[in-house]
Amino acid sequence: MPAPDSRLTADQLAVRTVRREALGAAIRAARLAAGLTQAEVAEKAGMARSTIIEVEKGQKSLSSDALWNLAVAVGTPLSAIIAAAEADPGLAATLKPEQ
Repeated sequence: MPAPDSRLTADQLAVRTVRREALGAAIRAARLAAGLTQAEVAEKAGMARSTIIEVEKGQKSLSSDALWNLAVAVGTPLSAIIAAAEADPGLAATLKPEQ
């Protein structure tokens, strides 16, 4: 379970937002490439459609188990979804170690 927003600094919240949005965009792209609706993915992954919507909008994070289930549902390796998220220029800046 992620830390509540109230326990994070403004910088940490900004990083969380960028990362969630990049992953959400990658998940949405994988879903669309598979020709699936949010409802179809939700059913295949054992999630609520509202969860898929929130994830794709970058408003919610998922457990590792849920990410694996989602990847299977869209027929895409999880590593490909992560790689697509990492290709986001905004996300790349959040992956550099702090100095």
